Amino acid sequence: MYILSKKLKNLPVYTKSKEYLGKIQEIEIDLDNQNIVRYLVKSNQMVKRLVGKQLIIKPPQVLSLDEEKMVVEDNIIKEKKAGLVREPATLS
Repeated sequence: MYILSKKLKNLPVYTKSKEYLGKIQEIEIDLDNQNIVRYLVKSNQMVKRLVGKQLIIKPPQVLSLDEEKMVVEDNIIKEKKAGLVREPATLS
């Protein structure tokens, strides 16, 4: 399946447990091998209070991606609450 980059922008991002994190703001691509390096996600209001304005999501952390949404691992909110994540937050 293929998707245009303009459809990825503003795509909603959810955790595996269906918690809304925000929307894809930017996509970084490695020009040498033409692979996506990371997705920059603009946080929603609740997440912003926990982790800051922007989340950084790496491709291995993406569980699914289609034209309607991106689903990622649950660990970002748990790690921040435990005091283990600094801004900008990275799902790792």
